[in-house]
Amino acid sequence: MTGMNTIARDPKGYYAILGLAPGADSGAIKSAYRSRVKKVHPDRNASKRAREEFQRVIEAYGVLKDVVRRAEYDTFGQESTHDDDEVVAGAPIACGGCGALTAQPRYVVYHWVRSFLVWAKTGTVEGIFCRVCADRAAVRASTATWAWGWWSLPGLLLAPLALVHNLLGGSKPRHENARLLIRQGRAFLGRGELELARSLALQAGRFARQPDDCARVEDLLHATRDVSDTRRLKTRWRLGGGVFLAQALPLLALPVTIGVFALIAAKPWDQPVATAAAPIAMLPARSGEIRHVAVDNLKVRMAPLAGAPVLTLLDRFTTVEVTADPADPEWVKVRTPSGIDGFVETRSLYAGSGGRFKAQWCAENRGAPPSAGEILTRRVSGDHRLLVHNEGRRDGVVKLKTMAGNTVTAFYVPATYHIGIGGIPEGVYRIEFATGSRYSRGCGIFIEEMQTSVLPVTLTFKYLSAGTIRSLTHIAEISLSPASDDPVQPQPLPADRFAADD
Repeated sequence: MTGMNTIARDPKGYYAILGLAPGADSGAIKSAYRSRVKKVHPDRNASKRAREEFQRVIEAYGVLKDVVRRAEYDTFGQESTHDDDEVVAGAPIACGGCGALTAQPRYVVYHWVRSFLVWAKTGTVEGIFCRVCADRAAVRASTATWAWGWWSLPGLLLAPLALVHNLLGGSKPRHENARLLIRQGRAFLGRGELELARSLALQAGRFARQPDDCARVEDLLHATRDVSDTRRLKTRWRLGGGVFLAQALPLLALPVTIGVFALIAAKPWDQPVATAAAPIAMLPARSGEIRHVAVDNLKVRMAPLAGAPVLTLLDRFTTVEVTADPADPEWVKVRTPSGIDGFVETRSLYAGSGGRFKAQWCAENRGAPPSAGEILTRRVSGDHRLLVHNEGRRDGVVKLKTMAGNTVTAFYVPATYHIGIGGIPEGVYRIEFATGSRYSRGCGIFIEEMQTSVLPVTLTFKYLSAGTIRSLTHIAEISLSPASDDPVQPQPLPADRFAADD
């Protein structure tokens, strides 16, 4: 049944000779023609069959590249053989979307954009439509652009242009629409529907700019001169309606959305206090304030005294909460993230949470990018080896940790690399890893897109006997991005656990 439908829609095989399905757009037709004509051109292929096929390709392209002739071919199964100057009483061309006859057809082109991270692809939804089908085509193109157009730098420029273009009604090429409306008017004139014919002539006059088109409009108006212009059809192609609002409202909301994201990124409520050459003025802490540790290994003491017992140590940038108004300005009572209440020196705390300040410090102390397979940490050495596959798009840092959570070795595996690591000691290890971009040596983390994971298996390295010859053909392997059908899939891991012993 599918073959029969294709033949019915392509009786002369014009689409088939170009290798296209019926209804292909103009871009696909042009591309297919260029590819096909190169293969069968007589300068490259002198056979009789090639010459015949070349003529067929030229004939097919001559019909399909022309908007009006292609519409006639798609509607009636044959293209018009008449010249535009002849008056032909054929059947009206139907809407390419719903197939209904319309007295107000338009050839309209809408644009869409699809992004692929570093580049963007553009295309069109085009055809001869009634107003309802044109609105649907506009929404289809705009929805595709909203969903896929923004995810690249070119897309950030091209997507808004396409959306505004579609919002304003798309492109309606003048010459093609003038010819279409003149042809439609002649068809209704041949059927004796003079009011429709005159209305189409008046609509065509708005598009006609070439002398030939203007002359044909005058001929059609002369043929319908007995019809009063007061009885013309009211145009349905003005902007407005629900479809216009559906496309306009997201565009109006776009600046607001960008502003909100910019505000979140800037975090004006969490800016560090600017200082001049004068000494830093320490503001007294207040109960309920959020502050962060500004020194390494800050001691949390049991009492506000320098010699009081130490409850715990806090790393730099740890966020704490002030739990009471201080009686002594030199000391402040805080609660640590683990829930321990104790006293620290006021001068060791800065205002705000530590996340933003840590990110800034890590970026400033990023250091040189690690090399492929570089050992970042090695606390114990041995004779075993491990092969690591990183087939993802982001760099990785792999840590072998003991069951107690202590890192034995950590190494760097760039994206798409397969790295062999030696010097692993005997033992049983958990495999934790982080992926991301812009690795910071100062913090031991990725500054951007960091994700941390743990493999739900352990690796065991041991000697079978003292005299066993160690074979290099049996090396343990792990993958940071296993196939979906692999039973060993990475599990999410909190970032603080990954860096717990750094």
